[in-house]
Order: sequence, then C-alpha cells, then structure tokens
Amino acid sequence: MPVTDLSGGTLRWQPFPRNCGLRTTAHVHRYIRLLELAISVYVLVAIIKKRLKIDVSFYTILQILSLIIFEQFK
Repeated sequence: MPVTDLSGGTLRWQPFPRNCGLRTTAHVHRYIRLLELAISVYVLVAIIKKRLKIDVSFYTILQILSLIIFEQFK
C-alpha cells in the first residue's frame, strides 16, 4: 500500500508493492465497495444518533445493530 515515510523529516511516497494482494481490478473494486459500505453505515448511524439525540457511542450502536441483524438470520 502507498505509505508516507517520515525518515529525515521529509515525506516520501512509496509505491504499491507487487505482492500487495490487489492483483486484479475485481479485487480493487471489491475493496472500494467495502469502503463505500463502511462509510455509508457510519453516516447512517451518525444521522440516527443526531436525529434521535442518543448519547451512546458509535461502537455501542453498531454492536446493537449487528446483534439485531444476526439474530434475524438464525
């Protein structure tokens, strides 16, 4: 993965290594889709938290949602 290095007080760009696991564009699109999903869930939780004026952490809300979702599949 691209990394910035702070050695010597300067930023250096390090390119992707050849064996980083993202071999095809399908893999890249899969990771992009996962990132989009994570961001959309975070935004939805933030909207719910703000509208309902809930004073609970994001982690707690996500735990409750995951329990509700996985209980429905049992």
